[in-house]
Amino acid sequence: MEKDRKLTKKGWINQTPEGELLLVNESGVAYKVNESIIVVWDAFNDKTVDEVVQEIASQIDKDPEELREPIEQLAEALLEAELLA
Repeated sequence: MEKDRKLTKKGWINQTPEGELLLVNESGVAYKVNESIIVVWDAFNDKTVDEVVQEIASQIDKDPEELREPIEQLAEALLEAELLA
């Protein structure tokens, strides 16, 4: 993934009757997720991965370097799932 690429969330949040959270892409494919994934997905609003790492790290008072790799991996998965563009 290019370091300076700005990403924006696509799709929407839904919920199963049992209360499980879903992210649904524009093709209607749903992915079961947790609240942490939604927080990260929601942060992508024309931002780079670095910007999201800094934002989340400051919100939860963590070292950005601890969060960089997991957020990069999540961004890649969300791109593949067509939930980021």
